[in-house]
Amino acid sequence: MEAHTPSAAESPARPGAARGSPAASFLVLVLVNMMWAFQFSGAKIVTERLGPISTALIPLTLSTLLFAPFLRAGSKGRETRHFTKSLLGGLLMIGTLGIVPAQLGLTWGVKHSLASNASVITLTIPVLTAVMAVILLQERMTALRWLSFALAICGVLIVSEVDLRSADIFRSSYLAGNLLILASCLGSAYNNTYSKKLLEVLSPLELLVYSFLVSDIDLFILMMIFERSAFGRMGSLGLSVWLSLLAIAVFSLSVSMMLYFWVIQRIDVMQASLSIYLLPVFGVLFSSLLLREKITAQLLVGGALVFTGTFLVTVQEERQKARLRDSQVPGGTMIQEAATGGNKPMRGDEV
Repeated sequence: MEAHTPSAAESPARPGAARGSPAASFLVLVLVNMMWAFQFSGAKIVTERLGPISTALIPLTLSTLLFAPFLRAGSKGRETRHFTKSLLGGLLMIGTLGIVPAQLGLTWGVKHSLASNASVITLTIPVLTAVMAVILLQERMTALRWLSFALAICGVLIVSEVDLRSADIFRSSYLAGNLLILASCLGSAYNNTYSKKLLEVLSPLELLVYSFLVSDIDLFILMMIFERSAFGRMGSLGLSVWLSLLAIAVFSLSVSMMLYFWVIQRIDVMQASLSIYLLPVFGVLFSSLLLREKITAQLLVGGALVFTGTFLVTVQEERQKARLRDSQVPGGTMIQEAATGGNKPMRGDEV
């Protein structure tokens, strides 16, 4: 990618890039994962009436249509956006390699596998995101991050004990479905990481609308090939199905991603990725509340460990960085490097 954007030395920092309150980042990540967790139960309702491709396409299209007018309103008084080849290539990559497999892989994969398998395989998302953050963003693992990951993983294992015991990941009849679920995890990790690079050029709303537009086109082509009958079934969908699709579009896809973009402009992607371990916690909690299943001690203990890990890697680490920045002396480059976790400055030509 060769698009050039002004460096920090060439132009003032973007307003959205300011580092806000660590506690606010933590609370926003909790809210984001609650919205993401709803998508699993919402999609389950929809896939009983539609195929996996149309189930993925309709909420993305609704989201694009709902938020595109805000994009136009927000552009008044600003310079016209110039779409270079590299920027278009970045949007094509995040839409095709990130959003499409993330949305489609899970809905398609669960049809050919077990829900318990999906629960176990999706635990790889924070790890995959951390690896991609090291490769794409040059972020580094710290001792506090290792501790936070360990606490979160222990918490998820406690919460997901039943799913882990019933999982049958390596059974040959489930292989295709499991691979699709893994592709979904890779797409999510790529989307979570590469978004931060594109946010150096685009606003969060621009990134949301333009990347969703690419995904809409991709999924529409796939639906025309594999699910043409979906057009006929859309007219007979009940109110509950359309409400589920609308809720997924507004909350699970749009508002949650806008909030996630807000967070990763303030903390490292690796820090934010650990919060994804809250997904199974909220998934089990929603099952307990909506389906009247019993809230067990396992859920409470496991959830507490995940919340502790997420708190440490967001609030505590950001406070440590702030103390290091405050104690910096003139010329203290080593202190500044420690405060930023050793991250390299982002260059515009790295988009």
